[in-house]
Amino acid sequence: MNTLKFNFGHPVKGHAVLIQQFIKKPNFQKFRVDSHGSDSLEIPVSGCADGKWKMILDWEYDNRLFSHIEEFEMKNSTKTTI
Repeated sequence: MNTLKFNFGHPVKGHAVLIQQFIKKPNFQKFRVDSHGSDSLEIPVSGCADGKWKMILDWEYDNRLFSHIEEFEMKNSTKTTI
């Protein structure tokens, strides 16, 4: 299974949106994420078609809002970070 792996230094519980870029009809996936008290978070990207994608992650921790954006590319069902 292909995943994006992150370590934020605190637990993460929020929402992720995966958006396929540079296509005529936008393709996106939205889901909830939860590191279950761990500092590490893995976001599955196995369902992403080949092409360039943007991941937007939003969460709240200690009454503060956070956002992280990551771009990556899927090639023949494998992930390459841009």
